[in-house]
Amino acid sequence: MIGSTGRALAPVGRHFLRNLGNPHRATDGVPITRRDLIAAAVSGAVFGPVALGAEEESFKFGLTPVFLSNDLELLGHLRSYLSARIGGRVELVTRRTYQEITALLVSGQIQSAWICGYPYVQFKADLDLVATPVWHGKPLYQSYLIASADRKVDSWAGLKGDVHAFSDPDSNSGFLVTQALLAEDRQNP
Repeated sequence: MIGSTGRALAPVGRHFLRNLGNPHRATDGVPITRRDLIAAAVSGAVFGPVALGAEEESFKFGLTPVFLSNDLELLGHLRSYLSARIGGRVELVTRRTYQEITALLVSGQIQSAWICGYPYVQFKADLDLVATPVWHGKPLYQSYLIASADRKVDSWAGLKGDVHAFSDPDSNSGFLVTQALLAEDRQNP
């Protein structure tokens, strides 16, 4: 999660990040689902109170296409939680691409956003890192390549010749990792 440098955001607690590391069990013993994990990662648990200037002003939080607009329940919970944490109105801002959300963030038109690492690295001087996912106790991210159940594929090489669906060019798991693997094998999609 990234915030623009123009707005102060509170540091993330270690307990919260530990809970993000295991999508099946929180450290307090309460099972959590992937949906709960995503909601918690994006939610205001990472924000301390943020002073909003005018009562009418809203805190604008950007969401990339990884969050589906048809998941209204999750987005409603996210908005409510953030509003309660900051004590003000929250507007969830969605766009079609990472580039659009990143541009809004860098220009200060939104105060914070859920983006992946590549846009952050590109604009590191203009952005503050607020939180990262934790996987197996480390700030790592895991993604999956999914193949048909009747296939015996256990590595990237086993997918050679198959069709691959790319997503946003600034997405690590949806584009950049596949591009890097293809480049290592001197393949051109």
